[in-house]
This record gives sequence, C-alpha cells and structure tokens, in this order.
Amino acid sequence: METVANQQPREFKLVPWTKEDALAYRREPLLAKHRLHELELFSDDALLDLLEHYPRERLQAFTMGTDPLDRSDWQPVDTTGASGKDLMAAVTSGRLWFNVLQVHLVDRRYRDLVDRVYGELSEQCPDFRPHPMSCTLIISSPRALVYYHADAQPNLLWQLRGTKRVWVYPAGDRSLIDQSLMEDIFASFADEEVPYRTEFDDKAKSFEMHPGEVLSWPQNAPHRVTNVEGVNISLSIVHETEETDRRKLVYCANRLFGRNYHLPMRSTKETGVVSYLKRLAYRVWRRAGLVYTPPRRVYLSKFRIDPQSPGGFRPIPDGPVLTEFSKKDFKLRKDSSGKISVENISAA
Repeated sequence: METVANQQPREFKLVPWTKEDALAYRREPLLAKHRLHELELFSDDALLDLLEHYPRERLQAFTMGTDPLDRSDWQPVDTTGASGKDLMAAVTSGRLWFNVLQVHLVDRRYRDLVDRVYGELSEQCPDFRPHPMSCTLIISSPRALVYYHADAQPNLLWQLRGTKRVWVYPAGDRSLIDQSLMEDIFASFADEEVPYRTEFDDKAKSFEMHPGEVLSWPQNAPHRVTNVEGVNISLSIVHETEETDRRKLVYCANRLFGRNYHLPMRSTKETGVVSYLKRLAYRVWRRAGLVYTPPRRVYLSKFRIDPQSPGGFRPIPDGPVLTEFSKKDFKLRKDSSGKISVENISAA
C-alpha cells in the first residue's frame, strides 16, 4: 500500500477538496475525497497494535442487529480479557461495533493527523475555525448498522476500509425529530438515538461510501448507517465552532427556562438581541451552579467478547457486569438477595 506519510505537506493534500466542495461544506450533505486511507497508520499491523494496547476504559463495544426499527439488538459488550487479535477476529466474523474513543488523546499520531486535516480544511474554507476536535476510530463488522440518530455536534465521517451506505435526513425538520428531544440531546439528558419510521427515508439522501471518501452533513441532521461490504474502518471527528456553540446555548436555554421556569422559550433563532440575552442568561445560570448536569450513562452487559462464538460474543453466566468503559465511573453492588445496584463513584 502506497503511503503518503513521508511526503512533504506542500506537495500534496490529505483533503484535496474542490472549490465546489468547500462551498457546499456545512450547507448540505457532501461526499468528497481524502487520502487518509493511504497512511500506514491504518495498516493491519498498526490497527492490531492499537487494539492490543488501547485503554479498555476508552473502548466501547456493542452488538448490532439487522433491523433499523429494532434497537433491542443494540447491547453493550464487555471486553475483559480480549486481546487485540481477539477483538479483530470477533468484529471480522461477528456483528459488532467498536468505538475507539478519543484516540487522539491516547496516540499522538492521531492528534497530529487531526490537526493536519483540520488545518487543510480551514485553509480551503476560510470562515471555518473549528475548536476543539475529538476523534473516534470506528471498527465495525460486515453488515453492521447504526440506528437513526442526531448528533449535537457537527462531525465528518472518513471512510478508510470497507463499504457503507449512509442515509442523511434534512436538518431542522421537526417531523423527523422533535424540538424538545433535540433540546435533551444538547443538554445531555438524552443520547443521540431518536425515534425512526421507514417513511422518513422519502426525505433522505443516500450515499455509498468507499475508502478515500469523507461524508459531512449540516449540524443536527439525522442519519443512519448500514455496512455493505467488509470490515469497515472509519474515523468520526467531531468539532465545535463559535456558531455551533451558539446553537447549543440556544437549545439549552430553551430547555432550562422553558421547563424549569415555564417561560415561553421555543425560538431557535441564533442571532439578534433576544437570542443574545437568552444565551447570556443561560451562561450566568450555569456559572452560578444552577444548571443540573446529568450523570454519565452506565453500561451493564450480559455479553463478553468471544471470537469463537456466533456474533463474536457469548453470554456471561453470572452477568450482568460493568463493561470496562464504565468501571472508572461506576461500581456494581449486589446485596444478600442478589439485587444489583450501581454506585456512581465519579460523583463522589
């Protein structure tokens, strides 16, 4: 595989976008080109080494179903005792989805890559000033899927291996996602999963992604994913800008003052005097400690990685257990009757 790692930055771009790509970015769904997949950083040996040594508290594993209408097949999986080879074998033969979280904080090569990629994007899109950025490496099984959801932050999806199909739905369409639910997502009271109906697809744009392609969509646009062929390796890089932070403040202010104080705040307008005062009030409330921050979600699992089992996982006989990525924040307790309770040790 040809690598661009040793070439001089001035001689090529990892993100060789056209002027049309730069103009369309953030305004509409955009499928464009990149060269990240040519880097040795994503070779078999590099990925196996990363999985072997990656901190398990930053590695999420989930089962994946076959029906985009049935979320019950989406279940956390414990990675205790699984080697890098075990993880890769399980995801190759099974139906699993791995999120290698905040890989840029663990491996400097990824941090340098993110800085370089976003530096190139900022050069090509002069009004684009992202900060901060967070990078997740996604490793997923053939035919795995991601259920319909909407993210609070904007992100770019970089395809490195395999083929996937992505459905992107119009942002801001309240028939696709309720405004109150979007407020909950911004304020971290709800995960990004939202109710889905098949008729939503009539409004969607569908993209088939191959290695060397990157997909973006307007902030908060709902989307879902189905892997088409092969083990899929992707990077999901989320970011914030002054504009995206302003939107978050508007939705969080609407939720706080509308639900806690019964003030009629429903406008999502992000500019103007009223919007400014609303955002300012929310900041004041937050600094005064009057904004409740919900605790992190705890993940209990009845399954553990097993590359020899169908699906790549097996039941835990004495489960459930805390997954490895929940142990640093929670502790599991059982009383004399066998009843399970969870203690949030991060809040202590």
